[in-house]
Amino acid sequence: MPQVRCKHCRSPIPEGAPSAEFCCAGCEAVYGLISAQGLGRFYGLAGDRVAPAASAGTARSHAWLEPLREAAERAPRDVVTLTLDVQGIQCAACVWLMNSLFQRTEGGVRLVVNPGVGRMELSYRKGAFDPLAWVTRIEAFGYRLGPPLKTPSADGLTWRLGVCAAITVNVMLFSVSFYFGLGPKSADAELYRLFTAMSLVLATASVAIGGWPFFRGAVRGLAEGVLHLDVPVALGITLVYATTLLQARRGDGSGLYLDTLSAFITLMLFGRWMQRRVIARNRAWLLEDAGLDGLVCRRVEGQAVRVVPASQVRSGDRLLIAPGELLPVDAVLDSPRARLSLEWISGESTAQSVERGASLLAGSFNASAESFDALATAALEASALPRLLERRTQGLSPDAFWNRLSKSWAKRVLTVAAFGFVVWLPKGLDSALDVAAAILVVTCPCAIGLAIPLAYELVQARLERLGFYARSDDLLDRLRAVRKVLFDKTGTLTLSRLELSGCPALTPEQRDAAYDLASRSAHPAAACIARELAARGARFDADRSTHEEPGQGVSSGEWRLGRRADGEPGSGLFHHGREVAVFHFREALRPHAAEQVRTLHRLGYQVWLVSGDAPERVNALAARLELDPAHVRAAQRPEDKAALVEQLDRSDTLFLGDGVNDALAFGRAFCAGTPAVDRPVMPSRAAFFFVGEGLQSLTAALALAQRLHRVVQRLVFFSLAYNVLAVGAALLGQVTPLRAAVFMPLSSLSLLAFALLSLRERKAALPAQPLQEVRA
Repeated sequence: MPQVRCKHCRSPIPEGAPSAEFCCAGCEAVYGLISAQGLGRFYGLAGDRVAPAASAGTARSHAWLEPLREAAERAPRDVVTLTLDVQGIQCAACVWLMNSLFQRTEGGVRLVVNPGVGRMELSYRKGAFDPLAWVTRIEAFGYRLGPPLKTPSADGLTWRLGVCAAITVNVMLFSVSFYFGLGPKSADAELYRLFTAMSLVLATASVAIGGWPFFRGAVRGLAEGVLHLDVPVALGITLVYATTLLQARRGDGSGLYLDTLSAFITLMLFGRWMQRRVIARNRAWLLEDAGLDGLVCRRVEGQAVRVVPASQVRSGDRLLIAPGELLPVDAVLDSPRARLSLEWISGESTAQSVERGASLLAGSFNASAESFDALATAALEASALPRLLERRTQGLSPDAFWNRLSKSWAKRVLTVAAFGFVVWLPKGLDSALDVAAAILVVTCPCAIGLAIPLAYELVQARLERLGFYARSDDLLDRLRAVRKVLFDKTGTLTLSRLELSGCPALTPEQRDAAYDLASRSAHPAAACIARELAARGARFDADRSTHEEPGQGVSSGEWRLGRRADGEPGSGLFHHGREVAVFHFREALRPHAAEQVRTLHRLGYQVWLVSGDAPERVNALAARLELDPAHVRAAQRPEDKAALVEQLDRSDTLFLGDGVNDALAFGRAFCAGTPAVDRPVMPSRAAFFFVGEGLQSLTAALALAQRLHRVVQRLVFFSLAYNVLAVGAALLGQVTPLRAAVFMPLSSLSLLAFALLSLRERKAALPAQPLQEVRA
C-alpha cells in the first residue's frame, strides 16, 4: 500500500498522525489558506520543494516594524519604499505567492523579492497601504519578516564559476585542432599561432579569475601554519600555467596543458561552489540575528509611545508590553494583572498569572490577549539576558574527518610532485617541471574537491525536503560523531499547546454545553477541549451568550467551564454549581516523539532529557518516553544545563533546545540544533534547525550522516587507486597533455557517477544499524 503524503509538503504522514491528510498542524493551516484564497498554482510551481510549515508558536511581536515604517514614510513623496528581510523563502513558488498577494493588496505599487538573499523591497502609497497588515498576512502563510540585516555573500564563486566554465569550453574548442594535427609546422601555422595566443589569453583569465579563491586560501593557510587542500590546488595551477608559458615560448607545440588547466580550475571551483551553496542558502532562509541590539520595546514617553532599542531602557521607564512581545529588562507589573510565559528563559511550560506589583523577569513573554504596563527596575545590561546570549562559537574540531583528509592529501600530493621534480631534474628543468605539473594535474583531488562536495550536497538536499537545514559547514561530520542526544523539554519534545490526557464520559447535553463554552474562550485549555469535543461531534449553539471571568473560566446560565475548587488540577464543567466532569491536560508531544526516542535508543545513542521545568512535569514526560531516570534532569538553570553538557561531552554530544535558557548549553555542546525558527536568537546560534512538528528529520539526519561517511570512504579509496596508477605514469613521463585532458575529467565523472548512485534516494526507509556497526 503506497504511503500517504502530506497535501502541503508531500512528506510521508506518520501512521497514527492526528490528520489523515497533513503531517502537522502548520501544513494544514497553510494549505487551508492557500486553497481558500485560490492560490493553488503555488503547488504546481513548487513541485516537491515545499518544506513542512513552521508550527504556530507564541504570537509574534511587530514592534521592530514601526521605526522602519516611520523612517520610510518620512520621505516627502506619495510612493515610499520599505525593505524587509524574509524567512522561509524556498523557491520561485514563494516569490509568486508573495507577488500574487501583493497584487491583491490596495495601495501596493511594486514588490521585488530576492530569494537568494531572502529579502523583499515593497513600494506603496502612503495612507493607502498598511505595512503591518501586509506583514501579518504574509506571516500567516508560514513566512516570517524582519528588519533588513542580511548581507549577501561576497565570495563571488557563482560568477567566477560561470566565467571559467565559458572559458573552458572555448579553450577546449581550440585544443581539439591541436590534437588533430594543427601545429607550428603544419600548413596552417599562422592559424596555430592565433589559436595558441587566444588560448593563452583565455587560460590567463581563467587563472586570474578562477584561481584567485585558491591562491588566497593557500596564502592564508600557510600564514597560519595550516596545510589544507588549497595549497596543492594553487601550486598545481601555478606550475601548470608556468610550464605552459615556457612550452608556448619554445614554440614546438608540445606540453600545452591549456585545456587541462582550464578544466581543472572549473572543476575545483564547481566543488567549492557546491560546498558553500547549501549552507549559504540555509543561512539566508532564516532572519539574521542582531543579538541584544535587535531587542526593542515600547516605552511610554508622556502622551506618546515610542519603540526604542532595549539598550536605551533605564530604571524607572514605563514600558508597554503588547501580546506576544518580549520584556527585555527586569521590571514590576503596573497593571491589574498579566499572564507571562517563562518558557524562553526557564523552560517552564505553564504560563504564570501575576498581579500588580509582581516582579517580572527579563525574557518573559506576554502570554495574554491584552497589553500590560511595567516599570523597569534595571537596565538591560543588569539583567540575565546579556550573560545568556553570550556567544561561544562551535569551532571545527581539529580531528574532523574533512580536515584530516585534506591535510593528508595535500602532504602526499606535494611530496610526490617534489619527488618527481627531483628525479627528472637531471634531464633538464623543462622535463622536471613537466613531470611535477603532470603529477599535480592527474592527481586532481576530484574525490575531495568535487565528488565529496556533491555527496554532501545530495544528502543536504534530501534533508531539506524533510525540513532539516544545516547552518554549519561541518554539521554532517559532527552528526557522525554524535553518541549522546540531549533534549530540552518545553518547545522541543513538546509543542506549544495542550492535549487532553483523557476525555471524561459526557452526556450529549454536557458535551454540547462544554463545547459552546470552550469555543468562546481564547484560553489554551479551552481550545484543547474545543478541538477534542468537535472531533466527538459536539454541536455549536450560535444563540448562546457567555461571560468570561479572568482566572475563573467562562459561563453561560447554569453552565460554567473553568477553575476547580481550591485550585485542583484540570478544568471542571459545572452545572448549577455542581462539578459534573473534569478535563485533565498534559503537554502535547511532538508527533511520534516517543517512537523517535526509541529509535535513537535502538541505534545505540544515549538519550537525555534536560529541562528547567518542574520535576513532576519533567518526570511525567520521561515516563511517557520510557527514558532512564538516571538520564533525566529537572529544574535546571541555564548554568546547570551547560555544566551537564560539558561534563558529558567527549566531542560527541548533540543538544536540542529552543529557549534562551539553552544558549549556554548550545555553546558547550559538540553540536546543537533548534526547532524554534519563530523565536529570536536561537536559530542563528544553532548548527542546524528544522521545521514541522515531528522529529523524524533529526533521526534521518543522524542515519544519513553515517551513510554519507561510508560513501566518502569508498570515494577516497577509488580515488587513491586511480592516483597510484596516474602518478606511476607521470613519473615514467607517460602523461602527455592529451592524456591528462582525457583521464582527469574521466576520473572526475566516474567518481561523480559513483556518488550519485550510492546516495540515490531509496523507497524503503533507512536501515536502523547500531552505532558500532556503522562507525567502522
